[in-house]
Amino acid sequence: MSEMKMDNSVQKNISREDQFALRKGRSEPECMVLGAGLPYRPNDDRTLVDGRLAVKAHMKAYNEFPWPQSPDSYFGPNARQALLGKVFGLTLEEIIGRPIEIEPPFWVDYGTRIEFAGSFYANTSLVILDAAKVKIGTRVLCGPRVGIYSASHSSQQSGFDRAYPVEIGDDCWLGAGCIINGPTKIGKGCTIAAGAVVRGTFPDHCVIGGVPARILKFLQPPQSL
Repeated sequence: MSEMKMDNSVQKNISREDQFALRKGRSEPECMVLGAGLPYRPNDDRTLVDGRLAVKAHMKAYNEFPWPQSPDSYFGPNARQALLGKVFGLTLEEIIGRPIEIEPPFWVDYGTRIEFAGSFYANTSLVILDAAKVKIGTRVLCGPRVGIYSASHSSQQSGFDRAYPVEIGDDCWLGAGCIINGPTKIGKGCTIAAGAVVRGTFPDHCVIGGVPARILKFLQPPQSL
């Protein structure tokens, strides 16, 4: 699916009628990957359905893979890490080299619409709904039961979804049970408090918490080594 650009801030403010007018002439995948909240039917396009079904098989295999007996290969062996690569459309070398480490079980919508800038760790029960693009910086850590949702439902149009992007900066910590809804952009060096429900744009080096989430305090940027 090719990438296209549209001003998300404009799309959020136009009427439902205009949003449906903008989807005319576009396929369901095109409306989804725009990440601008255009309504689309995720179950009416074979490409979208096939993508979700394919990744479910890889997730099931990874989530049920036997744990290694040696502590020297906690996230291994290679066969297990290769399954994780299939989920995200990455090679075994990319999974090991960054590294990307996820405690099972975890779940995604498509997998291939998630971009990792570098190392990533997630505790158990991670959920990423990647209808729109989800960009994750390097050295990002997640507690258990973190949810990152770029997909949303259309409350007054049955059968339609909407997709908004999520971007998480480098060196962020996502506390247990927090939820990040698109459209959201989180700066680098941020801490998301456990249980927070996050949506919007947040600057670098701050603590974000609450329902709905807000900036609780600013953090001193770390000194360069």
